[in-house]
Amino acid sequence: MSGHDDTPNGIRQVPAGIRDRILEIGDTFDETLVDAMERLYSPLLVERDRSTISVTKDIPYGSHERQVLDVHAADGGGDGLTSVLFFHGGGFVRGHKNMAGDTFYGNVANYFARHSMIGVNATYRLAPDHKWPTGADDVGAALGWARDNISAFGGDPNRILIMGQSAGATHVATYAFRSDIHGAGGPGCAGIILMSGIYHLGDGPIAPNYLAYYGERAADYAGKMVQGNIDWAGCPVFICIAEFDPSQFQQSGISLMNELASVHRNTPRLKMLLGHNHISQVMHIDTDDETFGAEAVDFIRTCVEG
Repeated sequence: MSGHDDTPNGIRQVPAGIRDRILEIGDTFDETLVDAMERLYSPLLVERDRSTISVTKDIPYGSHERQVLDVHAADGGGDGLTSVLFFHGGGFVRGHKNMAGDTFYGNVANYFARHSMIGVNATYRLAPDHKWPTGADDVGAALGWARDNISAFGGDPNRILIMGQSAGATHVATYAFRSDIHGAGGPGCAGIILMSGIYHLGDGPIAPNYLAYYGERAADYAGKMVQGNIDWAGCPVFICIAEFDPSQFQQSGISLMNELASVHRNTPRLKMLLGHNHISQVMHIDTDDETFGAEAVDFIRTCVEG
């Protein structure tokens, strides 16, 4: 337990040395942040024992080279397991399920495999070649693959949650909450986990990566956002934001929670990941730090067990 501060109920939090570095950086968000967090978290994840987790890599769920996913399952895990399908971030224009070999973002899928679930780590098509709503379409295609095939890995097709971080969260939310994207039968998931996505564009200049995905016609933006276009909210939702997220991510998560609660009568869980920033919130998963994991596991249990 050395080096960690624990909450009163014993949940391990950010190690002291990492916490100090995150505090020093604050809410700065640029390419140097990704590199800095990778240097901090790679050693912790590399030393994790993965000998009991089997990974089936690069399974296609579509015809494009980026429409691939990895399935992480604990050896001897049994049948009828819950699965979590994860979509990485990257600002709509970059990112990969195996950003740093098997470390990131296989760490997310490994965490769920260690907790008697199946972790699925997916990559999707990127802007500018693939514009809105391609990312959301890929969420649906990957989920469709999982519903058709996860039983071969021990999973229950009716117990699949979808999870995204940053741009991945935007894609997950777009797919899940819009029937014009997921179709008349609903999205087909048991729950939704969203980490620091953007669900509406605020005032001010639009960043180039957003223009690359949403296009340059400002008149079209309102119809492409998650918020203001939600017409389905039929399963539990867990929204996370980080203490040191840039404010637009925090505001977007809180605003989505308010819309789901007030308009659609589906109040999500909302968790502020204390001591974390936009990148550490996902890179710390599967270390000893349970800031996200402990409540995520509890949320998942309520989705599949009631």
